Amino acid sequence: MIKSLLTTAAAALCLAMTAGPAPAAGVQISPSVQRQLGIATTRLSITHQAAEIDAFAKVLDPEPLVQLCSDLATAEAAAVASRAEAERSRALHAADGGVAAKDMEAAVSQARQDALKVEMLRNRLGLEWGPGVGHMSGSARAQLVRGIVAGQVALVHVDTHNNDGQAGAKFVKVDIGDDSVRGPVLGPARAAESRLQSSGLIVEISGPKAILLSVGLTNSAHIESTSPQTGYVAPLSAIIRYRGLDWVYVRTGPSAFERRMLESPVPAADGFFVTKGFADGDEVVTGGAAALFTAEQSGSGAAP
Repeated sequence: MIKSLLTTAAAALCLAMTAGPAPAAGVQISPSVQRQLGIATTRLSITHQAAEIDAFAKVLDPEPLVQLCSDLATAEAAAVASRAEAERSRALHAADGGVAAKDMEAAVSQARQDALKVEMLRNRLGLEWGPGVGHMSGSARAQLVRGIVAGQVALVHVDTHNNDGQAGAKFVKVDIGDDSVRGPVLGPARAAESRLQSSGLIVEISGPKAILLSVGLTNSAHIESTSPQTGYVAPLSAIIRYRGLDWVYVRTGPSAFERRMLESPVPAADGFFVTKGFADGDEVVTGGAAALFTAEQSGSGAAP
């Protein structure tokens, strides 16, 4: 009998420990006690925020790009010189025959070969690094290379499952330690991530933290959606962490407060952004939330 009771008690305890979060609860606190506890509230107002899609960022080896840009700059300089030589040869040959036809034709041929080499290297840029890098001007490429060499710029390959969120993406945030750095999307990548079935994006991360992005390192990332979401920002001072979830207290009457869970909260600059569960004008407790939680858990809320 005793063994049976112990077994039943253990099962009940196990069920309580594995049960989901408790439903939203409320607490009654009289106005006089509210003043003693320093209860303060703020009204929520509707706001707009870009949605984020979780992704993975792998730091690319920039050495092939740096070498390719150097080869292209050399080829462009040679093409300019050979084109000028071909034009001089044509002019001299046409004027008085000072340049033989054979030499003039050789100069023109060299100019064409150098121009074709430039075109080939430019095509390689697009084929290997995507159209975003391939369509850069010479000065923009040179600036990119200088930043990479100085450790102030890193290029990352960002992927999502089945290309989710990649179409039309403009910016991506890459997590670096406890912080994240926002960078522009240069364009689609040409090398796919086969495991995620993702064609990927090439993203430029710049700033002092770019040096921390070592080649081959994989970081979590977040693609900013081009379609903003409508919702509310719950201030950090209002957040109560309980049973692994985030909650806030909302005033529902002069002496009544309801603990309300944040559904799928997204970190914002000054709190957590949520798209449902709240309405315009809701009064959220920003001062004394911990005291309300203590009163609720102890059942000591003072009646009005």
